[in-house]
Amino acid sequence: MPKLTFSSDVKWSGEGVRSVADINGKQVIIDEPPALGGTDQGPNPVELVLAALGGCINVLVSLFASHHGVELKGVQVHVEGDLDPDGFMEKADVRPGFLEIRYHIDIDSPSDPKNVQALMEHVERVCPVKDTLRGVPTVPIMSQKTS
Repeated sequence: MPKLTFSSDVKWSGEGVRSVADINGKQVIIDEPPALGGTDQGPNPVELVLAALGGCINVLVSLFASHHGVELKGVQVHVEGDLDPDGFMEKADVRPGFLEIRYHIDIDSPSDPKNVQALMEHVERVCPVKDTLRGVPTVPIMSQKTS
């Protein structure tokens, strides 16, 4: 299968810190709570990262369940991460990103627990978002328009 390229165009709305992402023709508002200069009209970027991890796990569990003989009645992923704002505000010498991310997966299934465990090991091994959070080269390209 050839490599797939995904993209998103994110534009500042002109209001506070709010941005609007166009992702494959779907718009997502990205904002911050008032304490960080926003109007809380949408999730903030780090919340979207956590949601992406939970969503990816859900996709993979539902995608690979039948391959492992697992009947699904329900799947829910709770994801949380610790972040010290002093890092990105440069008030302290701490990492600007997440210090730790934790998640808990609840699978409702009448299937053999060994099959469910094999499914979970598979998902842990192949989750693209989890792999990305481990580190991926990011190449910034900056252009400047003058008016």
